[in-house]
Amino acid sequence: MDDGRVNAFRTAKKATAKNIITALESLLQVLKTVTKQDYTLDSKLADYVFFPLSHVLRESNTVPVRVQELALQCLQILITRGWRNSIASDLAKQLLILLTFFAGGSATEPKSKDVNEDLGTIAYACLTSLLQVSDAAGLSVEGSVESSNFPVLGHSVSVLLDGVLNGPSAKTRLAALNALDAMVSNISDHEALRNFLPGIVSSLTKLLSSGNRTKGPFRIVQGSVQVLRKIVLKVVNDDNLTEGEPSQRGIVESGQSLVLKTENTNKDPWLEATSSQLKLALANILPLRYHDRDDVRMALFQLCTSILQRCSRSLNQSASMMVESSVIICTQSSEVDAIELTDNLTTVMAGNPELIDVLKSSVRDWLIALPRIMQSNDDVPKKRTVDQISMAFRIIDTQGTPFVILDKVVMANLRASVSAAIRESATKTIQDVSDRGLEVSQLLKSGPAFDKTMPFPEVMFSKTSQKATITSLRRLIFHISKSPSSSTLRREIVESLRTASGDDQLASLWLSLHFFGSLALPSNDFDQLIHTQSDSLDSQNPLLLLDEVYDFSLSVLSKSTYDIEVDWRLQALSLQAVTLQARQQRSDFRPELVDALYPILERLGSPNAALVHQAIAALNLVSKACDYHTPQELIIENVDYLVNAVALKLNTFDISPQAPQVLVMMLQLCGARLIPYLDDLVESIFTILEYYHGYPTLVESMFSVLSSIVEEQNKASATAILDKPEPVPRIKTYKPISFADLAAELREGRIEKPHLDPLPSPPSSPDPEAEVYTEADPPENTSAEDKAPPLSKSLQIITSIATLTQHHLPTSSPSLRLLLLRLLPSAFHPLSHHQDTLLPLVNSLWPVLIARLYDPEPYICIATCEALGSLCRTAGEFMSSRFENEWSKIMALARKVEGQMLVERKAMGRGGMRQRVWEGVMALVASVVEWVGVSGETEDDVWELVGEGVERGDGEGLRALRGVLEVLNPDALWLIEERARLKMGGEFMEKPVFEGVEFPGFKI
Repeated sequence: MDDGRVNAFRTAKKATAKNIITALESLLQVLKTVTKQDYTLDSKLADYVFFPLSHVLRESNTVPVRVQELALQCLQILITRGWRNSIASDLAKQLLILLTFFAGGSATEPKSKDVNEDLGTIAYACLTSLLQVSDAAGLSVEGSVESSNFPVLGHSVSVLLDGVLNGPSAKTRLAALNALDAMVSNISDHEALRNFLPGIVSSLTKLLSSGNRTKGPFRIVQGSVQVLRKIVLKVVNDDNLTEGEPSQRGIVESGQSLVLKTENTNKDPWLEATSSQLKLALANILPLRYHDRDDVRMALFQLCTSILQRCSRSLNQSASMMVESSVIICTQSSEVDAIELTDNLTTVMAGNPELIDVLKSSVRDWLIALPRIMQSNDDVPKKRTVDQISMAFRIIDTQGTPFVILDKVVMANLRASVSAAIRESATKTIQDVSDRGLEVSQLLKSGPAFDKTMPFPEVMFSKTSQKATITSLRRLIFHISKSPSSSTLRREIVESLRTASGDDQLASLWLSLHFFGSLALPSNDFDQLIHTQSDSLDSQNPLLLLDEVYDFSLSVLSKSTYDIEVDWRLQALSLQAVTLQARQQRSDFRPELVDALYPILERLGSPNAALVHQAIAALNLVSKACDYHTPQELIIENVDYLVNAVALKLNTFDISPQAPQVLVMMLQLCGARLIPYLDDLVESIFTILEYYHGYPTLVESMFSVLSSIVEEQNKASATAILDKPEPVPRIKTYKPISFADLAAELREGRIEKPHLDPLPSPPSSPDPEAEVYTEADPPENTSAEDKAPPLSKSLQIITSIATLTQHHLPTSSPSLRLLLLRLLPSAFHPLSHHQDTLLPLVNSLWPVLIARLYDPEPYICIATCEALGSLCRTAGEFMSSRFENEWSKIMALARKVEGQMLVERKAMGRGGMRQRVWEGVMALVASVVEWVGVSGETEDDVWELVGEGVERGDGEGLRALRGVLEVLNPDALWLIEERARLKMGGEFMEKPVFEGVEFPGFKI
């Protein structure tokens, strides 16, 4: 019987619950429809609807959760759109207790089970609406909460805090936080808020502290900070200080004390204790200033600035933290937000001048701590510290107050910070100049590379991770340099240039460049005159200090680029200092080029590629500053300074490699235009070669300069020579005999048997010595009109250089011999149209030049073949007797090299060094045949070489010689090649067959 009644009750309960849910859903829909029109639902109608709804709420323990949710949703509409601000106090109190129970359970009974997530969320939303339409949910009478109601209100606060901290979901926690925000915002009783302050601050601090890993979504963090801000401002703001407890603020004169001083009479013990506890709580949540969400940082910024603005007396102990955090948040924001935040903070600072001194004290502490931070391996705190110092200077500048903390201690710490960054970068490794890809001349002459505004490449800080930190550091120096008292710091830094060493010296010079680079120096002559006269006796005059930096830089650049004791980075920074001085003085810097230009060009020849690029940038920028169009124009206009500087080194027998390198660079940059100014320098080089001819390395460096002179003149002469007729081959081409001539020869009996028509020989040449004549003693048949024009100064220098080579070609240094042999073709070419000068030169060079043909070094032999080939092209018939006398030796060399080539080919195949030598000798023979000519006695040797080469299959190596012979006598060449083909096993040519005609047989 009992079981039947229980089952019946359950069935009836389900049916009833189902009916209740349907009814509540209908009611909720009606309420939503009614509230679409304003003021349709009034308080009386709300009372009418609430009466049956209250019975459902009263039976919350026996109805399903869905019924409770629908009932609370209906209740929320009644609160917000029905009762509004006219809700009865007793009803509000009852609803507060009821909704608190729905959200977190009874205050007297322990919570037996977890609250349903959706039900709790709706309960917190109802609490939010209730607290928004009433003062303390009806517990406050005329703005004061009775003491008997404190437990009820306190329990609600505890439930809300528990929901914020331990809610089952982020949605529930956010709803609880909104309810807590509404409670703090709508309780006007100061005493009640004082009682709730410790608990709320403690719970929110626990949530927001850096050690809490369950902060939740950023909206919860943002809202918690906002709630904390509201309750702090309502409880401990300066307006709540009683008149009997004034806080007498005092500040010692600026410059003597940098902390906020307060002298409170009749101190409030509660306020004093609360202030200390709030300082600890705020310290725990301040790490949020580095939060990755802008909304969270903005909420914290509002908290800090509100405390500074409205709690500067009551929470004076926290002023330093709030100032520092506000500055840090400004640096962590985007550029647009940072401007707005900085303006807000500046406004707050302007309202309380004591805060400026607090900020100055913080800046001093940050500067002192900066060296230690810069020594760490983490770049994030480095950038943060530098940014906040920079932001602080920016804010201080806007206030127009003097900043007197820039003393020696701060300067030393700033320099130590830069030194630490330099040590971390550690860019002392020298990159070889061969790795830089382009020659200096190409970098300076090419269009895109020549950029007068190109910045200096980074020298000190090459690590990618340092870029952000160094950018911030430069920004900091810019702000410091704008300070009125920064002149003292500049003076200290400049004085440390000569006393410091190592990384500290690098740091001092780097700081000097950035301090003066960001300084607005006088821009015209009048301003500079006034500035100089007004500060002529001032040791802190920026112009005088910059002159000291410039003098120090010149002393660094005066040392050798090969001096290992001089850090290349110091030289690079010195180049930047010279450029800075040039940009400041502009065209007035031109006289300084006497001392400054040579060191810049000297760095172009440095073995360090990074230093070379620094010198290129310096040369471009100096040329622009001094109003030159190009670096070439700069060098040409100041060539006398440069020549004197180089000559001074050469005349004092300074055998260091810098002077030759500078000359080579000058020639590469300016080309042949520079050569007429170098006659005295060439004489000095000749003198050095005469005294130090036993030092191959030195002689080679000197000849590298001479080779550059010859090469540049050869390039300049190429265009002029193109307009003149090319030399023609000295021998006549073969002309086949006609049938008429052949018949005449046969009738006269002058032809006994077929034979090859020999190559025509050139007219016999007289004795070579007899052909040597000069411009002063021309041949008798040379008319005045045909007389060659006198040699220019450049060609005279080329002739002298070429003549000098005969004394050094027999040197024991293979590299020097190779350099000289490559020099000679470039010297012969410009002189090709000055036979009166060329032929005597050839006569003097021939003995030593032909001797190099038999040099044991293969590449020397190849270079000699090229030089002799160039000589054949320019001297022509003049060389015939010389080659006739030397022909047997040349053929012996060809046979010897041919044998070596065959041995080498069997061992390692084609393409070896001996094959290259043989091809060079064949190219020389081709040049002799084409431009000089060979007699009947030597032509058989040429045909034999061709035939043997074809038999071996060396057609590629004979390409040059075969090309010449094919033009001169194609029939003979065909005959030789056909004979070689038959020797290699080729078939005889078939006789042509014509009716009635029989061709006799023939044998090749």
